[in-house]
Amino acid sequence: MQKQKTLEQPVEISGIGLHSGRFIEVTLMPAPAGHGIMFERTDIKDRKSTIPAHIDYAVSRRLCTRIENEDGVGVNTIEHFMAAFHGLGIDNLHIEIDGAEMPILDGSSAHIAEMIMQAGLTEQDAEKQMLVITQNIELVTEQGIAMTLSPCDGLELDVDIDFPDRAIGKQHMHYTHSEDGFSEELSSARTFCMMRDVEAMRSSGLGQGGSLDNAVVVENGRVLNSDGLRFPDEFVRHKVLDCLGDLFLLGMGLKARISVSRPGHAASTELLKQLKLRPDVFQITGKPAQPAPSFALPETAVAAQA
Repeated sequence: MQKQKTLEQPVEISGIGLHSGRFIEVTLMPAPAGHGIMFERTDIKDRKSTIPAHIDYAVSRRLCTRIENEDGVGVNTIEHFMAAFHGLGIDNLHIEIDGAEMPILDGSSAHIAEMIMQAGLTEQDAEKQMLVITQNIELVTEQGIAMTLSPCDGLELDVDIDFPDRAIGKQHMHYTHSEDGFSEELSSARTFCMMRDVEAMRSSGLGQGGSLDNAVVVENGRVLNSDGLRFPDEFVRHKVLDCLGDLFLLGMGLKARISVSRPGHAASTELLKQLKLRPDVFQITGKPAQPAPSFALPETAVAAQA
């Protein structure tokens, strides 16, 4: 039986928001079993300030993953932190943040994972929940992006990408999830974009904190970062990292083999919401902190919003 985990002690992380350009301070704090991952906006005083990191609170965004509560209070760009939590097997955290966007750091999950491991993890007296896919299913977004899920003893991801710039091009990765695999194969893969995307983002008020220090930028077949790539296929590795973070919005671990081409944050959240409506293709193991098929929030998380 796998036990739930949380931090042994708080972790403080700060940095610039990729899209806002604002300096953000974050504190990751231990939380009791069954709490789940909960964000709290400490700068919000007049409305409900807590937002569960759960698919029911996910709001479609093209360039990041956003969660938002019923009062419209939300947090953007949570995906690299969520990937670190998923990758390291953390179930319960209370996260204080003094703004609307998580810091981008170096564009990967490496620093987040390093700080968490320095703080240490502790097992809790509660069984870890897992969503187990029991039948093959294909989910398709309105834009035609398909995700195929099939039964598997663990979590495996087959991800394909295809970008017009030849510095990226077509890449594929098969990833078998484990804590060691996450640390060695995914955590340091950075977010990336094409130079024309940078110009488009900034003209629309986004990407204000972006730089070569926190993203890989390509133009006309060239990588513009002076230090080059961390892996020859860093681009697809980062897409797998993003998928791992978005999948943790299920509120629990996942046992499935997943195949997806051209993944993105908006597509991932849409596909997870479709999966939620198909309880015939999955079962949830472990004590019902989040009972199927409603994916209801743990009682402690609901109370935290009251």
